[in-house]
Amino acid sequence: MTSYEHWSLVASFGALLVSVVAFGAVLWQLVMLSRATALDHDRRRKQATVEYLAATMDRRKELRDEGIPDERDPAAVSALIGRMDAGDRTAQRLVYAYLTIYNHLGVAAQSDAFDLRVIDQAWGGSVIAIWEGYRPWIERQRRARCEPRLYEDLEHLAALMTPRRVAAPPEGRSVPLQR
Repeated sequence: MTSYEHWSLVASFGALLVSVVAFGAVLWQLVMLSRATALDHDRRRKQATVEYLAATMDRRKELRDEGIPDERDPAAVSALIGRMDAGDRTAQRLVYAYLTIYNHLGVAAQSDAFDLRVIDQAWGGSVIAIWEGYRPWIERQRRARCEPRLYEDLEHLAALMTPRRVAAPPEGRSVPLQR
């Protein structure tokens, strides 16, 4: 092998090595871009969730002021459902508006527009209580309307929330706060 051939071969392998390193650098940049994009999507999803929760707080308060009871008061929820069953249009309008807020929350969570952990942390207990309180009425409405998907996103969302209830501690002992 001549000196020229030898140096040509070295130069070719050098160029190949530079190309492999450059390809690796481009690949690394693409991985980093993908991670940054995923982090940005996650941040935006969380921000959108918090914005929805904040925007609907006033509407929830209005509905409470108009007659929607606390979701953790089963007797009051049952009384409201009784009024709806008796044909009270005001009660029906209130409940439809109230459940729609949470159903929309479920739709957005299932479509990955909203963050489930943020929803769970902020309103998880309320979502579970709402589903438990209004479930008998919703199930009757599903059958009466032949609409098995009525408020199904609320149902799905409630199933994904973490129950916050803690069993009563043994007498004389306290339950430490969960952080």
